[in-house]
Amino acid sequence: MENQKYYDQYWESGRHVSDEWDEERFQNVLGVLDKKTNVLDYGCGMGHAYQRLLARNRHYAGADVSSVAINDLKEKGLKSYMIRPDSSTESESNLFGGCVCIEVFEHLMDPLAAAKELYRVTSPGGILVATVPNFGYLAWRLLSLLRAEVPHEPEAKILNRFNGPHIRFFCARTFKRLLTDAGFVDVKISSFDDSSIWSILCWAGPFGRVRDWANRNLPPAFHLRFLQNIYPSLFAYRLRAVAFKR
Repeated sequence: MENQKYYDQYWESGRHVSDEWDEERFQNVLGVLDKKTNVLDYGCGMGHAYQRLLARNRHYAGADVSSVAINDLKEKGLKSYMIRPDSSTESESNLFGGCVCIEVFEHLMDPLAAAKELYRVTSPGGILVATVPNFGYLAWRLLSLLRAEVPHEPEAKILNRFNGPHIRFFCARTFKRLLTDAGFVDVKISSFDDSSIWSILCWAGPFGRVRDWANRNLPPAFHLRFLQNIYPSLFAYRLRAVAFKR
């Protein structure tokens, strides 16, 4: 299926509505852009999670491959760019002091082309904040080692375990390499999620229910969430990169 048609159906389905971030989460992930007044949201989708906060007091532009998402931007009165098949946009070069690319690279046939486009439109001294799922996460390492599987994260595993939208997989090392190969410098990789040590059991089939019990019943100290900040390449469920353009 053509990429645009796939994501038109993806957003039209209404099944992919995420909760809006609160101020604390927004600052944890995108607070580094606070002083940037002109921002591009590459792969913005329907803007459910952070768009309202990112557009607050800023010149915001969204870019997406889906015409449904583009129409949503226009209805909100926001600047929009269609992402072409080669990952380019019609944006001028060096235009944006800040760019965000949240949970996008794992969906792309050519993530490096998208990273290079982000580099092109970022102004000198500008900042890119990007996130991806972490294939280096301990649970996925065990899944790969013990069951020879990768985490496709399908929409409805019981109905179709093969229709996950993720087609590229990154660890901390390859994520950093992607952005440096695109031209960014001073790339810093960290966690941005809230990974519990019990979440590593999600690879274990029926035994993964222990994770659900622990998340419901154990106090915060027993989740060892600090590990994702000490060693994100192993304990972070998702990775956040902050990168700069000279």
